[in-house]
Amino acid sequence: MNSRERILSAINHQEADRLPIDLGSMKSTGLSAISFNKLKKELNFSDPCLVYDFVQQLAFTGENLRERFHVDSMDVGEAFIGNLDENWKPWTLPDGSPCLIPNYVDARILNEKGDIGVFDQSGIQLGVQPKGSLYVDQVYYPYGDLENIPEEVHFEDYRKTIWGVPTLPFNLDILNSPSDRELFTKTIKAYRKKTDKALMLCVGQSFFENCGFIRRQEKFLMDIVLDKQGVIRLLNDLEENYLQVLEVIVNSVGEDIDVFQFGGDDLGSQHELMISPRTVRELLIPHYRKVWKFVHERSKAKVFLHSCGSIRRVLGDLVEAGLDIINPVQTTAARMDPQELKDEFGKDLVFWGGGCDTQHILPNGTVQEVEEDVKRRIDIFAPGGGFVFSQIHNIQANVPTENIQAMFRTAYEYGKY
Repeated sequence: MNSRERILSAINHQEADRLPIDLGSMKSTGLSAISFNKLKKELNFSDPCLVYDFVQQLAFTGENLRERFHVDSMDVGEAFIGNLDENWKPWTLPDGSPCLIPNYVDARILNEKGDIGVFDQSGIQLGVQPKGSLYVDQVYYPYGDLENIPEEVHFEDYRKTIWGVPTLPFNLDILNSPSDRELFTKTIKAYRKKTDKALMLCVGQSFFENCGFIRRQEKFLMDIVLDKQGVIRLLNDLEENYLQVLEVIVNSVGEDIDVFQFGGDDLGSQHELMISPRTVRELLIPHYRKVWKFVHERSKAKVFLHSCGSIRRVLGDLVEAGLDIINPVQTTAARMDPQELKDEFGKDLVFWGGGCDTQHILPNGTVQEVEEDVKRRIDIFAPGGGFVFSQIHNIQANVPTENIQAMFRTAYEYGKY
């Protein structure tokens, strides 16, 4: 059984020869660039550290780590790396280690302290990475200073946030440029033939989060109460534009992609939903349903949603709307007990994540504690299929390399069916 077959078995709720494993198929199952460099040094491999997500400082997994950790899926964005000399430029990470970043990322040193600014093509500063920080913070909100949501909203405004800085392959303008669309299509189709890994395309298309990025989170939460018509107008406009992009994607490569990843759309916090279940059902579920139905009707691909936090109270609604796969399965949040999740939703929902506690055990535990945590979670999630092993969210910069290796070693050795 090859990697793609293994993933397809799991996401169709069938047991494969072993538990499928993911590292870096999307921007919340990935690896900090700093941790990548630590592993590179310890394991003595030569893959360059390619920071494809500058905001979260994530590195592409690369062939060496995929082989080392028996990874079965990948972000199809890696197919677009291209020539390193032409498409990438040198950069230095907060710990002083080297990496490469895409040429199109406009990152600049702002001051003598060493704070870093990130700018869009028009010169607007979208974010700042304070000296020593591991991430980029959003500083510009397109509609953040307006009292209300404007009567006319413009899709180009959505891109003027730090999360609008594209990751490969969406530096390409597949909607308006025939040459970019052709390159997008040919590259993915060629890579499909080259690899036996399951391919994930990260389309994003968040609704709840994108509104917060545009308005500021606190303003958008007030808009839901004070300007519901404006919120509806904003969400409708997002849906319209998302479907235009999806039509191009699905018509071009729908048969070549195994999983379409939507979000992040973090509906939960550590303790509760960000908004009430009733509000989720009223404002968001209709849009999820329409977008996900579009994918299901036009391809065989599965729909994957990244949504952090305590989201159990709306998981049933998401399944009813057409969701196939949930990530990161934040079992450390309230109401997210792994056994209860498996018992209640395991027949209908694939758990892609939840494989190791990244808040406490992976960064702070011993190797033995990591191994025990992984085994306990495999015992819960793996029976009957419907589980792709990945830690809960990204592996951060402070995680000991021995714990990272123990996690994947245990998943591979213990995850036999």
